[in-house]
Amino acid sequence: MSDQLAEKGAIPSGNSSDQKDSKFSAVSLDDEESGTGIPGVPLENTEVMETTAPPVGAALLRLKAATETRLRCTKQILSEKFGKGSRTVDVQLDERISLLRETQRKYYTIIGLVRKLSTQLRASMETQQVLGDTFAEYAVHVPELSEEFRRNGGIQRHVARNGESLLAIMAAFEGKLDTLSRKTIEDTMVKVKEYESARVEYDAFRTDLEQLRAFKVQNPGNTGKAMKLERAEADFEVHKNRYDKMRSEVSIKLQLLDENKTKVMQSQLVLFHNACCAFYTADAAKLAECIQQFHIKLPPSERGAAPTEAVKFTMLPVAGDIESDSAVSSSAGTPRY
Repeated sequence: MSDQLAEKGAIPSGNSSDQKDSKFSAVSLDDEESGTGIPGVPLENTEVMETTAPPVGAALLRLKAATETRLRCTKQILSEKFGKGSRTVDVQLDERISLLRETQRKYYTIIGLVRKLSTQLRASMETQQVLGDTFAEYAVHVPELSEEFRRNGGIQRHVARNGESLLAIMAAFEGKLDTLSRKTIEDTMVKVKEYESARVEYDAFRTDLEQLRAFKVQNPGNTGKAMKLERAEADFEVHKNRYDKMRSEVSIKLQLLDENKTKVMQSQLVLFHNACCAFYTADAAKLAECIQQFHIKLPPSERGAAPTEAVKFTMLPVAGDIESDSAVSSSAGTPRY
């Protein structure tokens, strides 16, 4: 009975392991026929995977082109350095770039000097503050000279307070100048370096094109370098357009920088001049006006301090005292030094 059912296909013959092996072999045969070797992946999908792979050949071509350009630029720089090659010169633009470099060097010099002056002035203000406190202390302990000690102590403390305001203004002046030199001007100098690099590349490809054209003129029957000449002309046009673009961008950037630089320096120089005049004339009100006008933050030690009143410097009478001292000395018969 079972044999009859097996012959009709109602009951599968053989064990289960044989059936699994037959199924696996069938799948493997189907995959081999599909050409993929991966179950369930058709052949056309593998073609898509192959096309999306990274183009190694294109990367090598780009690397080769970059290397050739670098070699050309190195050759051009060396030929210019030893006087054997020619270079493209834009007289007006080169003069403006040279002037900008000189201006940046001058601003760096001013920054260094202002920083040095601030250090020296801060040390002087600290000494004057200590001297003023010492005078005030002696005014209490020496009653017969209390008025003189008190006046000297007040002057020294007043100058020290004004010095803190001047130091704050000098720090603001230095910060503005540093930002202008190291950020604004340096940003333009980065663009200038890109322009100079484009100029070297342009001259390098121009030199190669001129040499190929000269060779063609000298050898009109030689057609072996025709394709190389066409390629050199195409590369020359690309680098010429880049050079013209960079030159225009640098020119515009220099013009905008000149306008901004003039405005910033004019305001900062006026601030520095007014602050120095107010300090050396002991005009605390003018110093406070400079601080408010340019929105300068005072150091924490001075923020909560009361506004300094204007001090009027007066010379104390000393001529009479000198004469009386001389009279006492002559009467006593002992010299006074």
